[in-house]
Amino acid sequence: MIFNSIEFGIFFPLAFLLYWLFFKDNIKLRNLYLIAISYLFYGWWDWRFLSLIIVSSLVDFLVGQKLGTSDDGKTRKRLLFLSIAVNIGFLAFFKYFNFFVDSFVGAFTLFGTAPNISTLSIILPVGISFYTFQTLSYTIDVYYKKMEPTNDAIGFFAFVSFFPQLVAGPIERAKHLLPQFSEKKTINYEMLRSGLLLMAWGFFKKIVIADRLARFVDGSYGSLETSSGLPSFFAMIFFAFQLYIDFSAYTDIAIGGARTLGFNLNLNFNHPYLSSSFSNFWKRWHISLSSWFQDYLYIPLGGSRNGSFATKRNILIVFLLSGLWHGASWNFVIWGALNGLFLVVFDGLLAKISKIDPRHIFTSLFIFFAWAVSLIFFRAKGFDQAMQMFGNLGFSNIESLYEFGLGESEFKFTIFLLIGLMTFEIVEEKSKNLYEWFVSKHFLLRWLLYLALAVSIILFGSYGMGLNDSNFIYFQF
Repeated sequence: MIFNSIEFGIFFPLAFLLYWLFFKDNIKLRNLYLIAISYLFYGWWDWRFLSLIIVSSLVDFLVGQKLGTSDDGKTRKRLLFLSIAVNIGFLAFFKYFNFFVDSFVGAFTLFGTAPNISTLSIILPVGISFYTFQTLSYTIDVYYKKMEPTNDAIGFFAFVSFFPQLVAGPIERAKHLLPQFSEKKTINYEMLRSGLLLMAWGFFKKIVIADRLARFVDGSYGSLETSSGLPSFFAMIFFAFQLYIDFSAYTDIAIGGARTLGFNLNLNFNHPYLSSSFSNFWKRWHISLSSWFQDYLYIPLGGSRNGSFATKRNILIVFLLSGLWHGASWNFVIWGALNGLFLVVFDGLLAKISKIDPRHIFTSLFIFFAWAVSLIFFRAKGFDQAMQMFGNLGFSNIESLYEFGLGESEFKFTIFLLIGLMTFEIVEEKSKNLYEWFVSKHFLLRWLLYLALAVSIILFGSYGMGLNDSNFIYFQF
């Protein structure tokens, strides 16, 4: 089930009403209800893969219990290894088995031999990269004694499967989200208002802006033989915006939906296209994943404690693995490597430029264009298509700009939407209390905005059979 579907439009109001009418007073019953509706939400796609979530939840709950009662170092390491082996084992098999087989065969082919190893028809379970990292955060933190293990199996299962952020994050840490399943919830007008407004904003971003950008990007990438010049250049720029708006829209809906149920999820995006350096960008982009890699990989590798060379090596390792996390393709590895190199090579220079560019106009533009270039590997279906896309970039062929999914008026409207969105983000960045200012205004003004959002989604939403990206992009990871 996806957020921008009729099924979710029926599911969420019913789930919300039943939650507050019948389950708010009994914590155990409420968590059982959350497990049931979360499994329904996930199983709507393919119920067979619920077994993976259940096994991961059971293994990590039991490992946490054993870690809480054992002081023997070897036993604790074996328990942690069990948790990592199960979770990463599931991820490796379903996401990377065919990739490793193909890479292995390809390596031997270079030396004139081709091993006869067959790949398997494996379906990638939706959200597996997200919930495996989320549940791993629990066992790792318990192992390092950063949190006490829970004795509440029902609360833990609800934490792992919590439907608003199950499929595409944010990847919540156990020490932040898990205790919330032990708290009694009371319906709160402010949480309802801010949650529903955030959900509406997410739906607007997804349906009105991101899906409209997708039409042009899909059209250009699908016709690389004829989309050289400006069409390819705009496809590169538009995809950078599409990816951000699409993913942050999912996050907005997830955080907003969780908030209406009394749960607080962490911020996952913080105006990344206004960054002052590449390191600053990664503190603003997909924050839950970036911080996960920082805490559970970069710091254990040594972080920045052992000199410049070791620091750069650790950064590159993290970015290579982050690229691989995104998908079983060498394109993602290259994308990760490029972004690691951007951080290692350019951040020192950008720090000097920022001294004469205090508003970070040049640095933000430079970071955005470098990021957009790297995303060609992220979007392309294979290395050859990426190279073809690079070869297509230019400023010619303006006469065919409106032939790739967006007519002239639609194209101009899309540019207007992007300018409007970035203007809003700049204002939001400069005035941290924008929401507080808005809710302090007269209720007629507030309801006028609510109505405008709803009408805009209905009238200006990008719908139709030609749209291939109605699913959220990060569902594929």
